Amino acid sequence: MDNNLENAKETGSVETKVESDNTGADARIKALEAQIDKLKNAVTNASADASKWKQTAREKDDALKARMSDEERTKQEQDEAKAALLQRVTELETERNIAHYTASLAANDIGMDADNAKAVAEALNAGEIDKVFEGIRKFIIAHDKALREDAIRNNPTLPSGRTSVAVSKEDFDKMGYREMLELKNTNPELYNEYMNRR
Repeated sequence: MDNNLENAKETGSVETKVESDNTGADARIKALEAQIDKLKNAVTNASADASKWKQTAREKDDALKARMSDEERTKQEQDEAKAALLQRVTELETERNIAHYTASLAANDIGMDADNAKAVAEALNAGEIDKVFEGIRKFIIAHDKALREDAIRNNPTLPSGRTSVAVSKEDFDKMGYREMLELKNTNPELYNEYMNRR
């Protein structure tokens, strides 16, 4: 019996011990669960805060992009206005240069006709030297021709010693065969020039 009693005591103490161990474990589990709940709440709060920060950052980024777009648009408009202004200045400088060159070429001391003077001035301004020389060549040919005609009209004595009557292109066009033959004999250069113009 004593054994039974001792066994019962041991069993009771084991059961009490197990119960007290279970109660302690339950308390620890509850404490751990409470800590887990606190950590879950902290994670949820941190996620909410992170979401708010992300949203704020996105809004700031969008505002910055919008402001940059406005700045870029303003800069582009300024660049376009500046380019248009530079183009207009270039056009005005070109017009001024051409007018100056034309006036200089058509002045009395040079005496180039207005159309040829403008063509030469435009070529000079554009740097097209071949056209400049072509315009000058045309001017020289026309000028020499006018001088020859004027000399023939105003000087009855030709270098060959023959006398000649001043003949204009209009007079030449009205001449008959004999008169043309006489002009050919007395002034072959003028005759050839008028014949080539027909």
